[in-house]
Amino acid sequence: MKTNAYALIALISAAGIAHAGPSNTVSGDIVVQEGDIIDGSAVSSVGSPFTNGNGDVGAVLNLDDGRRAIWYGSGVIFTSDMALPDTVTGGESTMGIGNNGEFIYSPSFNGNDSVWGQNGLILAEPDQAPGYAPGFDITFNSRPQMIDDGSGFWIGGINDGAGGTSTVERAMFRSNPNGTIDRVIGAGDAIGNSGGLSINIGSGVDFDYHVSGNGANMINVFTSDSGSTTNDGVVAVNGDMVARESLATGQGDNWDNFDHVSINNSGNFVFSGDTDGASSSDEFIAFNGDIALREGSMIDGLTLGSSVDALSINNLDQAAFIWDTAEATETLFFANNAMDFSSAIALLSVGDQFDMDNDGVGDWLIDDFNASSAIGPGLDFAEDGFVHVEVDLESFDGSTNIEAIISVAVPSPGAGAILAFAGLAATRRRRV
Repeated sequence: MKTNAYALIALISAAGIAHAGPSNTVSGDIVVQEGDIIDGSAVSSVGSPFTNGNGDVGAVLNLDDGRRAIWYGSGVIFTSDMALPDTVTGGESTMGIGNNGEFIYSPSFNGNDSVWGQNGLILAEPDQAPGYAPGFDITFNSRPQMIDDGSGFWIGGINDGAGGTSTVERAMFRSNPNGTIDRVIGAGDAIGNSGGLSINIGSGVDFDYHVSGNGANMINVFTSDSGSTTNDGVVAVNGDMVARESLATGQGDNWDNFDHVSINNSGNFVFSGDTDGASSSDEFIAFNGDIALREGSMIDGLTLGSSVDALSINNLDQAAFIWDTAEATETLFFANNAMDFSSAIALLSVGDQFDMDNDGVGDWLIDDFNASSAIGPGLDFAEDGFVHVEVDLESFDGSTNIEAIISVAVPSPGAGAILAFAGLAATRRRRV
């Protein structure tokens, strides 16, 4: 946890530096970085950060000796050798943490694709698929996430019931705190409000999904059984369609494809993608089904480009997102009110100087944002006043480049008053 003094200084930095272009200096903290020593081995790479309801950060770390480690809050709570005599190796960067030390990630268990948590193995291929008739077995487990009470979610593949190993369909599963596993939704299920569409057999359950921290709401991207690739893509909230390819956006064009999704405890949601409009303005972010921002718009002096790289909404109806920008390659933005994305501000851009010790002098250059659209989500924005993001940091002479999870403060509505006290002396604790 950051001290109040640090939060004040970081807040002043985030609110007080104008983002008119690259090479600004932005203060923040390094959570964990390549080269840190964990249980006698150096961190070789870090995964995307994920948060719980307390604002703690979780991540999958790769160690030089080949092990994986689970970061939780301020340190590591699990290394893969703890599973011995079983062999647990690898692991996607997508994971999740609960509010009380729970975690979920997706390693290989004795050579079989699995999901693993604080109590050990949750499910592995070729286990019986939960909620299916005997003989329908699991073929993979991927993109795990977790909500505040420690319930885990993931996308699993299922075979044809005849003992084969090929994936015939997908489903979304939930592991409960009592150890049981439920099938949440999957191939063949009806999509509400869609006029009779169902989730397509095969890859109909997309890897893009999100469940609110309280477990009351979920948002998914599905491929429906419409029979045409021009209109089979659907965004669904709690199983009901809220957007579909080829249907009107209400802004003179039609939905064309969908990418990142996020939903909060109140059921407010955001998603990104493309429309079939002009290529200069087809990329978008939508809030509760209405387009809120488009490619080509100017936000805080930066021109939005052709790709939204990450997107998240928190329980305060604030949003954080990474968007390619014409002036700075990629920029991390913060919208204090998701109903007004146009007033978003730039927090951090590629090319900015990152000040990790709050002395007002940059220590690193932001070389790249590492949010992955393929293995995402790349942002998981909590309510603690900080955005946590995976970046590449480069030394000023270009000789060193490391991966790190960093945190940057977001300004509050009262930031202007706080700036009046910028002359006050303050200190922060150093990362250990």
